[in-house]
Amino acid sequence: MPLLIAPVFNSIAPKPFRMELPNSYYLVAGAEKPYELASKYLRNEMDENKRLFDKRVDPMSLFLVADTPDMRIKDDQDWIEEMEGKLNMSVMNGICSIPYVVTIQPDMFGINYLKRSLDGNRFVFDSNAQEIFVSLLDQKLPSLAFRRYTLSLEKKRTEDQLLDLWIALESLFAPDGKKGEITYKLRLRMAYYFGTTFEERERIAEFIKKSYNQRSEIVHSGKIFGQKISNEVNLLRMMARSAILNTAMEGITVQELRVRLDHLIMAGEDYVKRYSPKRFERITLNA
Repeated sequence: MPLLIAPVFNSIAPKPFRMELPNSYYLVAGAEKPYELASKYLRNEMDENKRLFDKRVDPMSLFLVADTPDMRIKDDQDWIEEMEGKLNMSVMNGICSIPYVVTIQPDMFGINYLKRSLDGNRFVFDSNAQEIFVSLLDQKLPSLAFRRYTLSLEKKRTEDQLLDLWIALESLFAPDGKKGEITYKLRLRMAYYFGTTFEERERIAEFIKKSYNQRSEIVHSGKIFGQKISNEVNLLRMMARSAILNTAMEGITVQELRVRLDHLIMAGEDYVKRYSPKRFERITLNA
């Protein structure tokens, strides 16, 4: 019977748990066997030394495990990457990645997929993260926004992260935008989506204008900002994550979101008061 062990690199759980997942998989932390097998077989296949492996994986790390006669690893790879993305959506201040090892035959293991662990803060899978992750399991997320959000986590340069996040945000808030009006639509729609007062909306609109101008400078002149835009990138990530989660939880399409926002602007209303979503994450800009 084939066995798959996929340690969730850079992750930690506050306490042991086991969670059943689709496709005959389960997610576990605090189990001895997955850690022992991953440490024995996966560690030696990586071009990292044991110290770095042990820094990213320990017995309280998360492990994606499957032990089933009908498992099709090649067919499941896209699904595993989707699980990695949804795990990363469940936590704002942490990044994880999933390589894995699979049995070829009893007592013989091989590497089927190996992805380097992503750099970033430790991914803590607490009760709040578990709640979000479970709610996302059966949800179809806005595909372009979700893909670009997860790609931004893998980028080292702040400029590349900013570009990925703006692609995600444009696909959410201005999919109907034409040259010359995209910035205007982004400013207005995002201001009404995230802001509740005139002052908040004004601050959001000014931030959008500044950040989108930075995006244009990177694209058209290759300007390097470095860590000067790290705060802007972090705020864009919060906005993209919030909009992706909110849209998925409400079960609406990007087109429906656009229609809602244009109605809000005409009426001057607040999104939460108007539509009463079950879950809505606010983004606050300091004055």
